[in-house]
Amino acid sequence: MLRCERVMFRFCFSMKEFTDRYEKQQTWLEEDIYYLSKVEKILDVDAIVETLKSRCICDCQMYDDSDVKLAFVRWFQAKMEHISNDIYNVVEADDKIFQLNLTSS
Repeated sequence: MLRCERVMFRFCFSMKEFTDRYEKQQTWLEEDIYYLSKVEKILDVDAIVETLKSRCICDCQMYDDSDVKLAFVRWFQAKMEHISNDIYNVVEADDKIFQLNLTSS
């Protein structure tokens, strides 16, 4: 499976979890809004939502933009927490790119 496909599969799994809990968690928390403001500084979240919906990834086209954006923000936050909590294994898994950037600076 290609790296991009793995990432989208993980997003889809997160979207399924989001869907399973949709009735309980459809509202934005203060933490979500804060995190969205940070993510939007480095990513075009609206374009990502549009892409997810237009390509029918994880059935995103069936949800409102706000719901897909919320799912993406929570998924992205979980990814960043994973990196923070397991930095050794994350870097080891992709050490060639890390090393290349380290030596080129």
